[in-house]
Amino acid sequence: MLMTDLRELKALLEISSSDSSEDIKLNFLVEQASNWIEEFLGRGNLGYAARTEFYKGSGSQKLLLRHRPVYTSPTIQVWVDEAAFYGAVSGSFGSTTTLTWGDDFTLQIDQPDGSSRSGVLIRPETFWPRPQVRQGGYLSPHFGEGFGNVKVTYTAGYTVENLPSVLRLACNILVAHLRYLFPLGMFLASESYEERSISFMQRRRSLMSMVEPMLTGFRNWKF
Repeated sequence: MLMTDLRELKALLEISSSDSSEDIKLNFLVEQASNWIEEFLGRGNLGYAARTEFYKGSGSQKLLLRHRPVYTSPTIQVWVDEAAFYGAVSGSFGSTTTLTWGDDFTLQIDQPDGSSRSGVLIRPETFWPRPQVRQGGYLSPHFGEGFGNVKVTYTAGYTVENLPSVLRLACNILVAHLRYLFPLGMFLASESYEERSISFMQRRRSLMSMVEPMLTGFRNWKF
């Protein structure tokens, strides 16, 4: 998902809207900066879309979906099949494994429009299952990983209209810095005009570290 557009970017860079001399370069940089942000967040494409995904049962009442915000319409569908292995097993995730919205699970609603910024599915009276396994040398079983034992179909992501301004700002900052990286491939520290003399900047911080504090709250953390 592109996190800014030329109109907004040119206004911030103080480039006239009628000046198209850098359009190709800026469009490329916007695409690259947007991809960096999505990769850093660990959420894939942030755009509004219908998604079908597989999860490992958490062993608790809560299951965090990968994309947010999550919408209740179209209807969220959930299947739990402890031996499905991401749907690879023949006949897995059949009708008998379907959970019922409102009875078996619900979505944590935390936004005024009825959507969920947290993206948490809740089972009110039980847990998202993890299988019990017995390891050689141990007398008692323990909880293992439920490899792809939960299947979820839902709609989530940002539209152009509700994309948070902090994500747009982070993208614009990255593009502003990348704009001066080319054609030399290094950041300039200084440049003189007559009998041209230039010096390069030795960067000690990555570009992403500049916007990381803005993005942390949107990140999918792995444990």
